[in-house]
Amino acid sequence: MSQPKSPREETLIKTDRNLLMQRLSDCVVNGYPLWVSGGVAENKVGSLVRRFDLNYQVLAARNERARRKRAGLGNARLLLWHDKNAGRVLWWMFVTPPESGSHAAHTLEKLRDMRQRERVELHGFELARLPKKGKDGDRFTWRMTEHKYSAWRDSIIETVRSGNIRELHEMLYGLVASPGFGGIRSQVGKLVSLYRAEIKRRGLKEAPKPPKQLRYLRRLRDTGVPLSQWVCKHGRTS
Repeated sequence: MSQPKSPREETLIKTDRNLLMQRLSDCVVNGYPLWVSGGVAENKVGSLVRRFDLNYQVLAARNERARRKRAGLGNARLLLWHDKNAGRVLWWMFVTPPESGSHAAHTLEKLRDMRQRERVELHGFELARLPKKGKDGDRFTWRMTEHKYSAWRDSIIETVRSGNIRELHEMLYGLVASPGFGGIRSQVGKLVSLYRAEIKRRGLKEAPKPPKQLRYLRRLRDTGVPLSQWVCKHGRTS
């Protein structure tokens, strides 16, 4: 009599960037600090997931992960996101560290380590460990990379200098629409202060005013396109 297969998790290809960033952070916080990433064509996602699950058990359900942990084995998680602009699906695999149990990815993949400041980056944002505001200790949160933050500073100074009200509206809208994670909100707050100071210094009375409160990202429900539907739409490759 054949043994029943272990339950597998449903694979969702995420389409919301904020949700993806939240789940990337979750993986690190929940004990998966090692990671590797890449991208794949839309019609090759099915084969990628099958290969990763065969080699690394990335779709193991919660009970199976617990059994592996009790047996001295590590675990891995796979996150998928459809980058519409690039026409590709980006993927991240997170793995528990060796001290939590051995795992095939420890030797077969060139893993990076968030604990060694090998940070996950996406569209000019990076997942970093930062001090908690007003509290002891630190936390993992998203912030702008140094390059992106400097680019915003330059943009604010140059746009205010131009005096173009329409461009000021567009710039300010883009700034305050940044993902509402703690580290990003702190940076946006500093940039808004710079904007106010530049507006005052140049006497632009018609310049748009930034909102009194910055965007805060709530906990998002897990959504996405199920892998089975994705494969039906984009085709299956072996």
